[in-house]
Amino acid sequence: MAMAIAFSLPACQSGGGRSPVVTPQKMICGATNLAQITLFSPEIAVLVFEGKSYELDRIITASGVKYGNRSIEYWNKGVDAMITRKDGTVTSCMFLPKSGI
Repeated sequence: MAMAIAFSLPACQSGGGRSPVVTPQKMICGATNLAQITLFSPEIAVLVFEGKSYELDRIITASGVKYGNRSIEYWNKGVDAMITRKDGTVTSCMFLPKSGI
């Protein structure tokens, strides 16, 4: 099944005016939601999800990489990721190839 998704994620204005340390990574979450994670250092990331931008701090975890704040957490391992909201809602995500899908 071929799927074309046209989208534009807002540029990250967070991160304290710093440049990202890696290229922002785009993800598809659920069936059609798009998200983007940008690392500004090993300790700071910015997640753009559902039209909002969240500055996140690194959280120590036994497996994968996890960032969060009081309202949302982002965890990933390999090409898979999960976003967990404060209310406990979990959304599964998968990184998009650099060329999209």
